[in-house]
Amino acid sequence: MSRALLIVMVGLAAYSILNVAASVAVAVWWRFRLAAVPAPRNQARQLFWWRSAPAAMSLAATLLVVVPAFAIFEPLGVAETAGPFVMTFAIATLMMCGASVYLALRSAAATQLAVRHWLRSSTPLDVDPPAGVPAYVIHSAAPIVALVGIFRPRLVAAQAVIAACTTDELNAIVAHERGHWRSRDNLKRWLMACAPDALRWTPIHQQVVAAWHDAAEDAADDVTTGGSDAARVELAALLVKIARLTAEPVFPLAAISPFVEPDGLSRRVTRLLGSRETGVASWNAGPIAAAIGAAVMAVVMASPTFMKGVFDAVELFVALGR
Repeated sequence: MSRALLIVMVGLAAYSILNVAASVAVAVWWRFRLAAVPAPRNQARQLFWWRSAPAAMSLAATLLVVVPAFAIFEPLGVAETAGPFVMTFAIATLMMCGASVYLALRSAAATQLAVRHWLRSSTPLDVDPPAGVPAYVIHSAAPIVALVGIFRPRLVAAQAVIAACTTDELNAIVAHERGHWRSRDNLKRWLMACAPDALRWTPIHQQVVAAWHDAAEDAADDVTTGGSDAARVELAALLVKIARLTAEPVFPLAAISPFVEPDGLSRRVTRLLGSRETGVASWNAGPIAAAIGAAVMAVVMASPTFMKGVFDAVELFVALGR
């Protein structure tokens, strides 16, 4: 086996092993997280960071520590064969990444299909004040109102929904979807749906994504109401009104943020009509953990002794079972 191919195999195997370890760490965090719940906006950010952690952390550690250590200390001109364990974990990484690419392309294709279907006979949505997000009235048999798109999301609202709403209700719908647009929630939903990690094949994945979805909806609701008790009541009534009009999603695989979904209607209305939840003061642990991890990796990469230790450990793994 050539030296270059061996380095690639080691990198793939390292990603798989580190990914499983990071996925287990996130699963443990999820099971034993503190009961205190931050405000919805911070909660959504934290959940997104934690859900992204296995892939991001394992990729960074592989490219910045394991592969450089092996490439630096692996002797030139020495033919070496990878053992069965390296081959097995490398294949596991290729399978994870292949599944991730497939899911990403499938969702992107479904999203593009939805955009083309809805916008081919659309007109700009004219509201006062201006929407602040690309918004269109669509002539659809399904009375849909949603933010659709991954990188360039648009707000689409069926003519039936527009006709059924007052100006204030339309402004509330626009404000809610503008909250999703500013937070780039469609992109986050797409990234979590196709994350190349071991966590996505466990129930923890669906639980974290569902919790993120609820937090993102609550954050958008809070943007819409602006802290007004009267606006909360009005939004709750509007959700019920639109839910009676809106059908099930026509493109279930697409990156879409509907204004209201039947499954989450009761929870959102109950929250809006209940006592106002301010949440607890909270730092977003994700960026802090990422900064600490980057600092640790910088120290590690600057230590020849540690990098040599990493190489020795990898060498033992390469030879395992050979």
